[in-house]
Amino acid sequence: MICSKNVKLLSCVLLFTTSILSFNLQAEIYTWIDKDGTVNYSDKPISEENVVELQPIETPNLSDAVDPNSEWEQEFQKEQQAKKEQAINKAQSAQEKETYCNNLKSDLAIYQQGGRIYTMQPDGTRVYQDQSEMNAKTKELTKLLKQKCS
Repeated sequence: MICSKNVKLLSCVLLFTTSILSFNLQAEIYTWIDKDGTVNYSDKPISEENVVELQPIETPNLSDAVDPNSEWEQEFQKEQQAKKEQAINKAQSAQEKETYCNNLKSDLAIYQQGGRIYTMQPDGTRVYQDQSEMNAKTKELTKLLKQKCS
């Protein structure tokens, strides 16, 4: 119950403070040049006789000025498309490299595990590798892994 009262009090204080601060955000600013040539700024006019209210100049939305068929816009769109294609190609290359490296790691793990490894001939016969062939293949896979995947 006490906590609920504190939260309500805090929210009231925050609401009051925010409303007070928002009034200050719309204050007018007055400038004048004194007899020494110094530019002064204040939120109150120095005298009522020379007060001139200046309205800020509205600037048009710059994006409305660009014609979608303009040469600049077409060149910009081509550059954006080229960047997208380059990013897609880069992502595909990274994916292909990752797949290649994973395959190398898998093959290397099989050769390092040892055992009987064979290759299948077109006629369906198995040709088993001896230990020297397996060691050579392990070295080759390790070398490729270091060159291509580091």
